Amino acid sequence: MGPQDGRDATTTLEHGQPGGSHGAPRALGPILFRLLCGDDLSQPPARYALAPFRDLEIGRAASAGAAASGETLRVDVRDPFASSRHAHLERSNGAWGVRDEGSKNGTLINDQRAPTDGQIPLRDGDLIEIGHTFFLFRTGARGLSESNLEPSPGEDDPPTLCPEWDLELAKAARLSRTAHEILIQGESGAGKEVLARFLHDRSRRPGPLVSVNCAALPETLFEDELFGHVRGAFSGAQGERQGLIRSADGGTLFLDEVGEMPLGLQVKLLRVVEDHQVRPLGSERELAVDVRVVAATHRNLSDLVEQGKFRQDLLARLGLLGLRVPPLRERREDLGLLIRAVLRAGTTPLDRIAFELDALRLVLRHPWPLNVRELRRSLLAAVDLAGAEEGATARISPHHLPQAVRDPRSSEAFPDPEGEPAPSARREPKTDLTDAERELRESVVEHLRRAKGNVSDVARQMGKGRTQIQRWIARFGIDVEALRRFKE
Repeated sequence: MGPQDGRDATTTLEHGQPGGSHGAPRALGPILFRLLCGDDLSQPPARYALAPFRDLEIGRAASAGAAASGETLRVDVRDPFASSRHAHLERSNGAWGVRDEGSKNGTLINDQRAPTDGQIPLRDGDLIEIGHTFFLFRTGARGLSESNLEPSPGEDDPPTLCPEWDLELAKAARLSRTAHEILIQGESGAGKEVLARFLHDRSRRPGPLVSVNCAALPETLFEDELFGHVRGAFSGAQGERQGLIRSADGGTLFLDEVGEMPLGLQVKLLRVVEDHQVRPLGSERELAVDVRVVAATHRNLSDLVEQGKFRQDLLARLGLLGLRVPPLRERREDLGLLIRAVLRAGTTPLDRIAFELDALRLVLRHPWPLNVRELRRSLLAAVDLAGAEEGATARISPHHLPQAVRDPRSSEAFPDPEGEPAPSARREPKTDLTDAERELRESVVEHLRRAKGNVSDVARQMGKGRTQIQRWIARFGIDVEALRRFKE
């Protein structure tokens, strides 16, 4: 809903009523992300850098946007459930806190109501609820730019708002114009094939993008599918078959789940990569082929090399230049963008879809262990179940969402491809530690102490993802709150 439906922008409704970058990567300051308004999905997500400011005011206005005045930033939301002066964020002693400005519906931080006579300190990843509009707060990030990003409703959405993913996409854009082979790593469903298409489209290679799922091909058919055959190569070979490698001539060959490729074929693939030559089954000569190989895997290929399941020389060729697609739980800043993109791809127009408040809370808090693939299927099914009638809006309720989204505990049934439970899974801290584990625990504690409990800072210092640090915290039973209160 918005002012266009005839409501007075000065009136606050109560809940329950119907209704590109340049430069070197660097440490960025705190950032506020506007994710989504459940009643008006036409409002694009936005990003606000807070480093230049001491105060931030959020309130309702006729149109969404932001304006700076000295050290104060005013963020407007087009949300009839927000008050004109709704919430105030303030920086004090280097940390940010939030208080409610006496709004009609209150300000919620992870379900906790913000006081009007004090502040709730904000922590990395906190979800802030203003009316029916949701924001995400990050204490810091590593990226290319601290610039604000406020797209207009008619503009295309940016590829990402997440600074770390923006870094990786900038690297991918630079690599796309080269002839180098590239290895994409990431969990299943995170979007490795989407990144492969991004690389191909930016490469300007005249040939096609040919995708091969190495995990789906039976070993007996693998060689024929990739390399093709000549007539008479085997019983039943009545004619010549080109094979997928030659089909990609002039373009890109995308080998998804390359870690599943049989060892014998890895030798032949190495020949293609090194010499751009392919020998079809039954042929005595090699044929030249102009193909760029982009490979992807959710597995650790170095571990497979040690196990004798992957050739080291092939890894050296494919893995020299690597890209990583982060799991969805590491780029929650993009949930608004992804939700809009998924819903646009469906059959129901975006302006005829809305979320009940409880349903949007569930979607934004779910860890999405199966990544973007799970998000897409869940949302499209929810829209179908909500069923927009003629001229009406499909309003997604909690009961339209899968059980795994409605009940956070059910996400523990889906194992993390890395072999660790999802971040939401609760377990008892491990006490029988080996010497190596004790040394790791001490290192994590020391980094957390120095960073005053800031998990994002520790992840950057240790060269790990935030999720991995959170796993170690849970595994070793580290009291992060005590470390936040620790004083030198």
